[in-house]
Amino acid sequence: MNARHVGIVLLLGLALGTAAFAQKVTFWHYWDGANGQALQTLIDQYQKSHPGVTIDATFVPGSDLVTRLQTAIAGHQTPTMAIADQVTMPLLTTSGALASLDDDIAASGLDLSDYFDGPLAYGLRDGHRYSLPVSASDLGLFWNKALFEAAGLDPNKPPTTWEELTSYAQKIHAATGKVGLELYTGGGEGTSWQWQVYLWGAGGDILNADLTKPVFNQEPGVRALQYWVDRVKDGSSSIAPWGLFGRGEAGMVMDGSWMTQFFPMQVDFQLGSAAFPHPADGSPATNLGGEQVFVFNGDPAAQKAAWDFIAWFSSHEVQVQWDRATGFMPVRRSVANDSSYLAWVENARPLLRPFVDSMASAHARPPVEHYSRISDILADHILQALHGRMTPQAALDAAAKSVTPLLP
Repeated sequence: MNARHVGIVLLLGLALGTAAFAQKVTFWHYWDGANGQALQTLIDQYQKSHPGVTIDATFVPGSDLVTRLQTAIAGHQTPTMAIADQVTMPLLTTSGALASLDDDIAASGLDLSDYFDGPLAYGLRDGHRYSLPVSASDLGLFWNKALFEAAGLDPNKPPTTWEELTSYAQKIHAATGKVGLELYTGGGEGTSWQWQVYLWGAGGDILNADLTKPVFNQEPGVRALQYWVDRVKDGSSSIAPWGLFGRGEAGMVMDGSWMTQFFPMQVDFQLGSAAFPHPADGSPATNLGGEQVFVFNGDPAAQKAAWDFIAWFSSHEVQVQWDRATGFMPVRRSVANDSSYLAWVENARPLLRPFVDSMASAHARPPVEHYSRISDILADHILQALHGRMTPQAALDAAAKSVTPLLP
């Protein structure tokens, strides 16, 4: 064989070797706009350093994703990996279609103790982990500094307790005729999600420790719902369509970390942000949103490549990039304390800092299969109390009775 033939054989061998090691990973997600662009930037970065792997990211609208995933599972045509809202994880883990991440996590040395407890509550089933947190959001207090001044309040001093929250809301209403504290009274998940922060702040919970019994109708829950009822009764809050705060018609509101990006572009007044107040005898609390990433059972090589991408994406350095690019809350403690990340918050998004700090007190909604139905039932009964049709105790007792059959 002459030198020319040897060269051709070597080139063919290299081409075949490259093809043999080439791996395609299909990835379904619902991050669009700037978040979708940030994801693709990181995928491009990963592929540049892993030339044998192609991450084929497909956008699926959030309203369609779970249905699409269920159809794919039923038809055995799942993507390699996907993300989903964390509250849908119990529904997905019961399908039997997700691959356990236990061995991969152990082999990679990924430190789960670096993750905040709230996000880690999801993705567990029968002692095995099937997903990892990759993004988070939480709730906090925003206030209108102009309305604070009009009510004789220090515009740079937010309330820190329920008692102060009540006083501030009443003073704003009395001085301006506007709503002191906007509540989400539209029903559904929005109502229950916000009310749960009051429940946790008062020391209560939604379900018991083994997720088999509702406990939101115990004393802390009654206290939390009575607080809402009292604010509506004294006029400092109202039953109204959402959006009063953004129009300058409410002095304070509970809203999400994502609004630190949008409120400044939407309002014509100075904003403040802070951790949400809790009872003087209670504890700081916030509610947690976010996404989890998981891998489907399938081709072992594709699963291995998917995990490699997840491990890379979950690393400290990449998570700093991701959170800065998207404004998502850190899911890892080390990122929340990273000097470069905190410098970015200080300089680019100062309203975000209280939300970052609040991740340490973020609670997870119950990781149960029928959570969405439980949330709707709870919200319906909260509204019954707000409209004066039931007492807080009676409303929560009725909700608990309806929720119980949905639990194991």
